[in-house]
Amino acid sequence: MKSIKPRPPISLNAKSISSLSFWKIWPNLPSEILAWLELEQDEYYSLIPHDQVITYIQSAIQYGNELAVKFPTYQGLKELCNLLIKDGIRVNFPSRHSSSEWIRAQYHSRSSTIEVYQTSLQQLQDFFLYRCKEAVKKEDLIALHLYHEWFHYLEEQKYGRTDQLLPKVRVKKWGSFSIKHTIYQTREIAAHAFTQTMLRLEWSPLLLDQLLLFLHQGWTRVQIREHFSQLRLRFDQLLQEQSQEEDSKETKT
Repeated sequence: MKSIKPRPPISLNAKSISSLSFWKIWPNLPSEILAWLELEQDEYYSLIPHDQVITYIQSAIQYGNELAVKFPTYQGLKELCNLLIKDGIRVNFPSRHSSSEWIRAQYHSRSSTIEVYQTSLQQLQDFFLYRCKEAVKKEDLIALHLYHEWFHYLEEQKYGRTDQLLPKVRVKKWGSFSIKHTIYQTREIAAHAFTQTMLRLEWSPLLLDQLLLFLHQGWTRVQIREHFSQLRLRFDQLLQEQSQEEDSKETKT
C-alpha cells in the first residue's frame, strides 16, 4: 500500500509576507497592468473614454497610496488589530463564503465587521508552500486580508469612496437628461495599492488573484508567462494610443 505523505507544518521556517521571493520566479506584471485587468472587470469599463483609462488606473492607485501614508506600516497583527478596534471594527473568520470560493474577505458596514474566510487563508498557504516552496506566516496572510477590507472602511467612513472621487461615466441619455455611474472597480484597485504599501510588498496583491485563477484553470507556468507577455504588449499599445490621442487634442487646440 502506498503511504500517504503528510503535509509539512505551515509554521515551519515561515517567512514574513514582505520577504517572499515567489514574484521573482513566477510570471509577474507591474501594478498598473494588474490594475488595468481589474478595471476591465467593471461592468461600465467600455464606457470609459479611451484616453481616460490610464487616468482612472493611476488615480485609484495614487489614492490607495495616499491613504496608506496616514498610518504606520505593518509591524504585526496585534498592532493592526488594535487599529481596527479603535475604529470599532470586529473581525470574524467564517469557514467560507456562502456563494463563491473566490471571495476572500468582506467588510460589512452595517455591523462594522470584517469577515476573513478560512478557505482563502488555506488556499494562499497551500500556494506559497506547495507551489513556491515558501511557508508564510499565517498572521501576515490575515493582515493581507484585513488591510484590504479596512481600506473599504476608511473610504466609506472617513476619507471618501474611490469611485465617487473619480469622474462618472454616462450610462444612458434621454434628451438633456443622462444617467451616470461610478466605476466601482477603482475601489478594488485602490484597496490593493493600500495593502501593498502597508505591508511593504514589492508585488501587487492582485498578482496572487491572477496566478491562482490560471492555476485553477489548469494553466502551466509557461502558459501564464506567455499570456502575461501578451498583456504587456496590449498595455503598451493602450499607452501609445492614449499618447497619440492626447497629442491630437493638443494639435487641435
